[in-house]
Amino acid sequence: MKQLALALVSFLFASPALANPATSEGADHLTQVFQSYFGQHADVFSIVAHGDFYDLTVDVRPLFSYGQDAGVTGSLSRVAMQLVDNSDGTWGVSLDQPISIDLSIPEVFDLSQEVASVSFTGTFDDVLLTFTEAKATFSGMKIVETIYLPDAPPQIIEVVLDTGSMKSMGQAAVGGGSDSHTTLFVSGITQTVITPAMNGDRAMPITIKAESLSQTVTGTRFMRAEILQLASWIASHPDQAAKDADRAGLKAILTAAMPFFGNLQGSGTVSMLSVDTPMGALGVEEVGFAIDMNGALADGKFREAFTFAGLTLPAGLVPDWAEPLVPQSMSLDVQVTDFDPAAAVTAALSTLDSPAVSATGPEFDAKLLAALLPKGTVTVRLNPGVLTGADYELTYEGAMVMGPDMEVPTGTATVTLTGADALAAVLGNVPDDMKAEAMMGFGMAQGMAKAEGDKLVWQ
Repeated sequence: MKQLALALVSFLFASPALANPATSEGADHLTQVFQSYFGQHADVFSIVAHGDFYDLTVDVRPLFSYGQDAGVTGSLSRVAMQLVDNSDGTWGVSLDQPISIDLSIPEVFDLSQEVASVSFTGTFDDVLLTFTEAKATFSGMKIVETIYLPDAPPQIIEVVLDTGSMKSMGQAAVGGGSDSHTTLFVSGITQTVITPAMNGDRAMPITIKAESLSQTVTGTRFMRAEILQLASWIASHPDQAAKDADRAGLKAILTAAMPFFGNLQGSGTVSMLSVDTPMGALGVEEVGFAIDMNGALADGKFREAFTFAGLTLPAGLVPDWAEPLVPQSMSLDVQVTDFDPAAAVTAALSTLDSPAVSATGPEFDAKLLAALLPKGTVTVRLNPGVLTGADYELTYEGAMVMGPDMEVPTGTATVTLTGADALAAVLGNVPDDMKAEAMMGFGMAQGMAKAEGDKLVWQ
């Protein structure tokens, strides 16, 4: 809900800054600005001049009427903010309150969220359409989601976050748009998942806990002003006939908003993770994750990475002889390149050149695929990674080229093992009914490798 409040503020500042101090005329103007993006819902926004600032109250409950045909019902607590015109093209924004939301779609899901306290302060630049600086804290967040499954009892997911804090900074980007850098820290995380009993099996509760989560997100060239024009276009075209009549206008707005963003990078760490299952407790001292992706640019890129360290398994899950084989840490880093999102989006937008909804079909699908894959293939790269155990280390990296017209992907990989003697010693303790097969398999693998000192290398 904090994100909702910030998004509403972002829509507000698509207009020129008002003069200081606050006035009733200024409040009327702010209301008109909101309505230009959300339609004529005067009952959603209440803006009152109060000395040197504006009291802004947002009540989105009337907007739930749009989902009545689908059976959507819900409520959201009113969001109350104070806006201060700094008279230099920036605005001071503050919020301090509890927030709650309830949302329901019959036989699909129910969602309930409560936050005991949310506090936010920031400075918004109405030219960049971003917060040049902002910070927020929250405490006592609880989310309960009920997912209804066909011919089965519902699944219940409950998430509790004790406290959290956020800091963000933004600035003008080279080439248009704005850059931003955000850090997030959350402590006291508990997630409980109850899978219902099915086919005679008992219900399976799983509880996941973590001491903390820290995360950093950096983004470049976010085209906020252009994307905000899409909200304005939707508000000014209230029905499908109006939308169909101005497909050219929609295409112009989406074209101007490209590449939507330049690059998005995020990384984070979860510390002291534990998972309680019916089989016992699993623990990980640290889990890391990272993502790196480009927007709608010719140089397409998507990368995802994962690490863990300090793994402990439930007692008795692994036999005593195999415990030295259990990994203590691992990293996995995969990247996809050689695709062109910009060309694919441009091809998709070409369907808006027709006054009627275009029939895509196989011919269009082939055109879209050719635009997305100018080489007919993508390159999937396994960046250098490592798996470590008590007395061994396995490193790996490689790349392969694959595409829809290739029967078999092609590529190369290098795998290096240090500690083969230690693994052979472990296999010597394998029970007799498995030993011969295990030793033969390991011996065949050694025979396919190239020895380099104390290492075995597979190409």
